[in-house]
Amino acid sequence: MPPVRPHKPNQRHIDCMARLKAALDPALDAQEMLALVSQLVGNLIALQDQRKMTPDMAMQLVARNIEIGNAVAIDAVKSAGGAPN
Repeated sequence: MPPVRPHKPNQRHIDCMARLKAALDPALDAQEMLALVSQLVGNLIALQDQRKMTPDMAMQLVARNIEIGNAVAIDAVKSAGGAPN
């Protein structure tokens, strides 16, 4: 199987992520949001075509994209004049 590549967000991805974030219930605390979104990622991993992506490949993709998401969030905080926690 070919190696898994991370995906740097393009505008379509950014728009989709904004809609997903907007769909989260603001009454949930940060830990609940993380738990629910993690369960969704688990669902998506389980639904992958095993002939094209093994569970290990899926986890590599998730890990690499978490790194990208962290970097994007940190850059956004820095550009707004704040500091990440």
